[in-house]
Amino acid sequence: MADNNADLTTSADVRKYLSNTPFASHTISVLAGGSANFTYRIHLNTPFEGKETFVFKYAAPYVAASGGTMALPTERQKFEVESLRLVREMHADDDVIAVPAVRLFDEEAHVMIIDDCGADTRTLKQLVIDEALPQPVAEEIGAAIGRFLGRIHAWNKNGSFDMGIFHNNEVGKMISPLVTYGRLISTLSGRDNIATLADPVLDVPEENLDVISKLAEARSHEIGSTSEAFTHGDFWPGNIMVSLRRESEGGVPTLEKLYVLDWELAKAGLRGLDIGQFCAEMRLLQRFYPSRQKEASTIVRSFLSAYRGGSGPDEALARVAIAHVGAHLVAWTPRVRWGDREETRKTVAEGVELLVGGAEGTHAWLGGSLVGHLIM
Repeated sequence: MADNNADLTTSADVRKYLSNTPFASHTISVLAGGSANFTYRIHLNTPFEGKETFVFKYAAPYVAASGGTMALPTERQKFEVESLRLVREMHADDDVIAVPAVRLFDEEAHVMIIDDCGADTRTLKQLVIDEALPQPVAEEIGAAIGRFLGRIHAWNKNGSFDMGIFHNNEVGKMISPLVTYGRLISTLSGRDNIATLADPVLDVPEENLDVISKLAEARSHEIGSTSEAFTHGDFWPGNIMVSLRRESEGGVPTLEKLYVLDWELAKAGLRGLDIGQFCAEMRLLQRFYPSRQKEASTIVRSFLSAYRGGSGPDEALARVAIAHVGAHLVAWTPRVRWGDREETRKTVAEGVELLVGGAEGTHAWLGGSLVGHLIM
């Protein structure tokens, strides 16, 4: 293997690393989208198993987008590799939804090479923003994702399934509560000095802050201690790639393939967090791209219906999911540029309502919520 001491943060570094491997490349392009890793599309000098391009991921001991200021253990990559291998082993490969195959894992250099989903794929988030999808396509996308996630969450019911190393993903157990529940009160109280929520600070009744504080403490504890199911840990439309096909340029699209990426936070966790994160991001698309209300609503409805499948209503799951939608709206909306100040504040206020509703709302309220299809 090439120099394992290389700092693989530039295309030149990557080219040198690959030079004496089957993946030696003539062109190396930086891929946008992720923030944790340094990710590239590599164009091989000689095809490998019939493929000319692959994706190269380097896990530095810090968040790539932080410029080295935010530490992040490199062991996260081990969980991603094991997740991809596990899903490919247990999931039907001929399904419309899949995960990339791992072609190389150099644990010492913190490098993985996986199959390229293709330059013509887009994240589900970007796809919904870019174009008005025909309803059958939106329904098929939502249903495929729901079935996929439902199967994964049900694996632990199989006596032969071993959660293995995923019980010990301490990075995942630390990050998941930290970026949501760990900063709910500081976001709402103004301690985090977020411009869109200041002058004045959002008016949240004290009794609601008390409910949210107790929920945040309880949920953070559950995330660190539960073994409910094998979970993805970062399940949102930005980690789902979509490939459409058209019979002719400008023709009506049909769904070709979906790929689920970025499994570094996979762990034994709470099912409702995967469901809630996906629904929260779809809700953000609804709010900030109102012309895409129909597509986003169709995807969410199909997703939840397919996830539930033939099982009965699960109120406990729905409560965790809707509260997590609220937590995501509060913690992330003001930190990621979605839209103007007024709409951002309204979205955070909606998040507060969902957090309180998840904790205290009636069965009827829950049934009418974004995740109502889990119980109705």
